[in-house]
Amino acid sequence: MGIFDTSYFYNETTRKLVAVFGTIFNNISIERVNNDGDATQKMQVPINYAPMQKLLAKLEQDPSLDAPAITLPRMSFEITNMTYDPERKLGSTQYLYSTGSNADARGTSFYPSPYDIEFELNVMTKYSEDGMKILEQILPFFKPEVTPSVELMEGMDPFDIPIILNSISKEDTYEGTFEERR
Repeated sequence: MGIFDTSYFYNETTRKLVAVFGTIFNNISIERVNNDGDATQKMQVPINYAPMQKLLAKLEQDPSLDAPAITLPRMSFEITNMTYDPERKLGSTQYLYSTGSNADARGTSFYPSPYDIEFELNVMTKYSEDGMKILEQILPFFKPEVTPSVELMEGMDPFDIPIILNSISKEDTYEGTFEERR
């Protein structure tokens, strides 16, 4: 008998964590103003789960951004790393119990393995000012983390999952000659 000889299970925990991460950033919008300070355009910033390289490839295919498949500004995110965290490990014999009212019908599960899942959030904009507007809507909420409660398994109590902002980096990939205006 091997260690993996158990009944099949799939709780969609990683999928739920991806959805929670994306949901945190899905209500960001920006406003563009004219020289008089009057709003000329307000737009919701779309976000999707996709590698940054995929979005850059679409941009290379249509540098004028006329294709309906991509609009800027846009955000994307992806899982970049998963590492085991032995400091958060609980005893192997400790159980989680479901929150059902009938004691006979309550289910049990072992505590989940403590893994840190690292995400990368990318913000792509045509104008630097749009990027600053997006960033200023994100930073105030991370001190340095946001902690949503997530029901990882049906019927179990929600877990508080801290989402920690580790770092920010800026990349300016302007293409063109020095004589061309941006």
